[in-house]
Amino acid sequence: MTDVYLLYVLGSVVSLLLYKFNAIASKIGFGISTIASGYGAYYFFMHIGEKAQFTTNIALLYNPTFSIDPVGNFFSFVITLIAFASSMYAIQYSQGYANKGSLGVMASLFNLFVLSMLMVVSASDVFWFMICWELMTIISAFLICFNDSKSSMKAIMVYLGIAHLGGMCILSAFLLLAHQSGSLEFSSFASIQMSPWLASITFLLAFIGFGSKAGMFPFHVWLPKAHPAAPTNVSALMSGVMIKVALFGIIKFCLWLPVMPWWGLLIIIIGALSSLLGVLYALIQHDYKALLAYHSVENIGIILLGLGTGVYGVAINSPTLATVGFLAGLYHTVNHAIFKGLLFLGAGSVLHATHTREIEALGGLAKKMPYTAFAMFIGVMGIAALPPLNGFVSEWFTYQGMMQGALGEGILPRFIFTFSVVALALTGVLVVIHLKLYAVIFAGTPRHKDIFDQAKEAPISMVLGMMFLVLGCFAFGIGANIVTDTIMTVVTSFSGAYQAAPAGGYIASPIGSTISLPLIAMIISGAMSLPFLIIVIMKANRTKPRETDPWACGFKYSNRMQITAGPFTGDLRRLMEWLFQSKPTVEDQGYFKPVIYTDHPKDIWWNIFYQPVINAVTYAVEKIAVMQNGSTGAYAAYILGGLCLFLAISHLI
Repeated sequence: MTDVYLLYVLGSVVSLLLYKFNAIASKIGFGISTIASGYGAYYFFMHIGEKAQFTTNIALLYNPTFSIDPVGNFFSFVITLIAFASSMYAIQYSQGYANKGSLGVMASLFNLFVLSMLMVVSASDVFWFMICWELMTIISAFLICFNDSKSSMKAIMVYLGIAHLGGMCILSAFLLLAHQSGSLEFSSFASIQMSPWLASITFLLAFIGFGSKAGMFPFHVWLPKAHPAAPTNVSALMSGVMIKVALFGIIKFCLWLPVMPWWGLLIIIIGALSSLLGVLYALIQHDYKALLAYHSVENIGIILLGLGTGVYGVAINSPTLATVGFLAGLYHTVNHAIFKGLLFLGAGSVLHATHTREIEALGGLAKKMPYTAFAMFIGVMGIAALPPLNGFVSEWFTYQGMMQGALGEGILPRFIFTFSVVALALTGVLVVIHLKLYAVIFAGTPRHKDIFDQAKEAPISMVLGMMFLVLGCFAFGIGANIVTDTIMTVVTSFSGAYQAAPAGGYIASPIGSTISLPLIAMIISGAMSLPFLIIVIMKANRTKPRETDPWACGFKYSNRMQITAGPFTGDLRRLMEWLFQSKPTVEDQGYFKPVIYTDHPKDIWWNIFYQPVINAVTYAVEKIAVMQNGSTGAYAAYILGGLCLFLAISHLI
């Protein structure tokens, strides 16, 4: 374990020392990160059911100790798996940022970013957890800065604002645990005794704090701002991995605290709302990176559905429900990391080739970028949960868990589980519409000749990074039995929480305990491909295809007459206009001139909650600005007054 960490330190130091030599620094820095991530993914997978601990000999306040358990091993595996593909991708992708900053600094920060996430899931006390958590936040903000633009700066401020409010909630939850246990060590939290109301307050603080980093509703507004602004290899890590580290925190708190049924139901409700609203907002995006960011909100919701089911199963002492819930949540955690990382890397290749994020400006790129088109197609199929790809398996487990919960006792739990099943079903239907992401960008004919002419396939390291995740989409779908057994090793390690029911790679349900997931996937895939197979075998289509331009009602056909991304969701956009805050404008310039149609949908939650808060804070800051008068004596008085107030409060407590 220490070897993996030291390799990232080496990559950071070496690339920083070579900061004056951009090309060499980036290749060495990202090359070392690729080696460290590949070795780390192998190590953490092979030792996923084990525990390890090490102490660093650093002359600080005390020598920090890091320990890792099966849950930490699982999340470390997910981190290094996606970091491997992102690092390989960045070896050549990073050259596009040579004029925006030092690539040596970029590679150094990238290595530190991965290292900080690994240290978060292996920290063994509150102090070092919070240090690593804040490092993870700040380093990712610095990486966003490489896209030096006004939108990037705004994205960073929104991201840091929500992240630090969440950090305050997390620290408050930790301090409540530390006060009850009398120690900052995580090992003392497992046997803690808390009253139900204090445990609930602690849980809510932790859930809000970690949920804000995970991007769950209603704290999701930073994702569509920060992820598109970041370099693509960083976007893949932030969306595919960093938001999952927050889920690690939620799981750990649920293992430390005496869980109650309403906690699980709350997680399920937030998960259902996040999944449904995330996919609705994704449908109307014109920026394909913002679309993928909203998809992360949706998939975080799906993961929360699984984890909430598991927490509820623990609270009502139902081993089967707890097992299926945690299995679904953890399985979808790694699945989302794989196909979302793939989609962001594919989107980065398109941006690298075309220099635009507008879906409407693209078209026909499959002819120029066949490997990228294939990778994006697999990613879209994976996120749509189509067999035999990985998304199908974890969503199947999620359905299984929620349907079992809907058959349980109590009117309210039954209603919530049934509502969640319906929400997930609607999410699945709407996700299929996101085929527009592939169809509009890669199919059809070019909409803008200049953009199409300059497009070319991504360099080899970028293609290899994408193809590695393509293999992951197939491997984690077809190899569901192996993956399930591995995740069950993690689930059964939740000592003191519950006794997990064995799944053995099969559906852990009394109804379907003998049904193999890979078999289901292969049967459905075979049924879907059967018509095409019959056509090929019987040679039903004997005529030679004829290609011609579509009829344009007597006018000369133009490529801009193709269907765009808007009509894919036009009816839904009109139906949900109140939610999207959409204000379309039509500019008619007269006969035989193009009509300009613009539409800028907004996130209603930003207008309802965040903008009023920002306005209030701005007003308060302007009012107290008179305190900044340049007087040294006044500043000394402020410090003295603050110190006295702090001592008075400490004495009262």
